[in-house]
Amino acid sequence: MINTTEAGDSNVTEEQAAAATLRELFLKAFGELNGKPCSILTYEKTTLNAVFAAWHPDGSEIIVRNLQTPACFTMSTALLRTPDVLAIKFDQPVQLP
Repeated sequence: MINTTEAGDSNVTEEQAAAATLRELFLKAFGELNGKPCSILTYEKTTLNAVFAAWHPDGSEIIVRNLQTPACFTMSTALLRTPDVLAIKFDQPVQLP
């Protein structure tokens, strides 16, 4: 059994509040990216152009719209695995909260 003091409980509560605030800001930032045009560099050294739609909550996948492939093929929606992505560059500066 772990004994805690009131000060220890206070620290845990402050850490939980700070973690919750950071998580909220993180989620709001991804909300701001929705609908923004971007270029995606993949491990195959190809660049894909798309419109960012969403990020899977566990960070494993990215959902994009209007994905343009190097073969000049456009997909209306696509699901990209993050392990296949090296970088995402947004075409215009994005103001995050």
